[in-house]
Amino acid sequence: MKTATFLLALLISATSLIAQKNHQKYDVLIRKADSLYQVKEYKNSGLAFSDAFNAPDAKITMNHRYNAACSYALANNADSAFFYLNYITTLMNYTNYGHIKSDPDLKSLYTDSRWNPLIEIVKANKDKAFAGLDFITLNGYKVEVYTTGMKNNQMNKPVIVFENGMADTYDRWKAIIDEVSKTNAVFAYNRPRIGESEDDSLPPTTEHIVNNLREMLIEKGLKPPYLLVSHSFGGAYIRSFASYYPNEIAGLIFIDPIDFTKKEEMGDLPYLEIGLTQHQIDSIFGQPYKNFIERLYTEMPGYYVEEVKISRQLTKTDFEECDRNPLPDVPVHFIKAGGFSDSEPPTIYDREEMWRINSNIQMKRWLELLYPLKYGKLFYCSNSSHFVQTDEPDLVISSIKLALTDYDKIQKANKTNTQNVSSK
Repeated sequence: MKTATFLLALLISATSLIAQKNHQKYDVLIRKADSLYQVKEYKNSGLAFSDAFNAPDAKITMNHRYNAACSYALANNADSAFFYLNYITTLMNYTNYGHIKSDPDLKSLYTDSRWNPLIEIVKANKDKAFAGLDFITLNGYKVEVYTTGMKNNQMNKPVIVFENGMADTYDRWKAIIDEVSKTNAVFAYNRPRIGESEDDSLPPTTEHIVNNLREMLIEKGLKPPYLLVSHSFGGAYIRSFASYYPNEIAGLIFIDPIDFTKKEEMGDLPYLEIGLTQHQIDSIFGQPYKNFIERLYTEMPGYYVEEVKISRQLTKTDFEECDRNPLPDVPVHFIKAGGFSDSEPPTIYDREEMWRINSNIQMKRWLELLYPLKYGKLFYCSNSSHFVQTDEPDLVISSIKLALTDYDKIQKANKTNTQNVSSK
């Protein structure tokens, strides 16, 4: 399940007021549906999704329909679950075959006669959308990879490499890949355990994943330099890649990344700024938090749990694996999602205010990383959810193209400097 985005608008006229009320109704119902899902009221969650979809002028996303199907499946309402799943597979060309096959929310549907035909449609959608799909064997285990734009694979021309968010698949990059592969070779893949990649039984540490990625790129004939593009938890992996192999990097693009600039002593800052006492902060991260983590480990699929464990390890060590070396002086972009959405129950502080305080603190730290760089940039997306690559793919495409342009400038400047030195 993923939480929904929301839209803020000004009331300008009677007509716009009606439109805004309609959209607010949709947004409120989506939030309600997500909240009910979180507290395991699955039947009511499904009904809230259905109500939202009937709201006038509702902007229904594939993700919302999928989430509705999950709620109905968990409520043992197979007919409604299949209604929404059939809609996204046949009318919206849903392609995430690996995810839908392993999503524990849909287990109640596995024995239904409609399940296998549905899965076959998803697989066909995926095969059609990702014609360059292949598998690479690493240490006896298959890893799912997708390459395209190979005609653009030329010496010293950056290869664009995509690193997914936590437990996510490369399907989410499709619109962006289709565009940037027109000019550059592109490599995307699913980490072990995710999608159709096999379980290699090894913890997905940054060193392990970086070494895997580098080996696969070489096997595919994709030599550096690499423009690495990441989402969320994937940011830890590309930051580590740049730390291990700085001379192979053409650029780094971090999309709403895990905050690898955060140190242990910084964790309380947003809570203190919002006005909580140290006692209140300690109570939040005491036993209730430990209970939440333990429940997550037992309820979530293994591929998700393993990456959560690595995320927690990185946090405990102040992300020392990621930033053992400074960022290389290449184009580095941070893209920050500014659209707040929340499905969690009320707490002792205003969640949106806390989220914005924390976002401001993060961006200040990211700017400090960018100051020494010649081509460092930060983009703020005021209305985008955490999944910027699906909410605003054009922005990510523009970021990639800008990074490639700036990398060319660096190369030309280096060539000119070399020629000037040689002529003296």
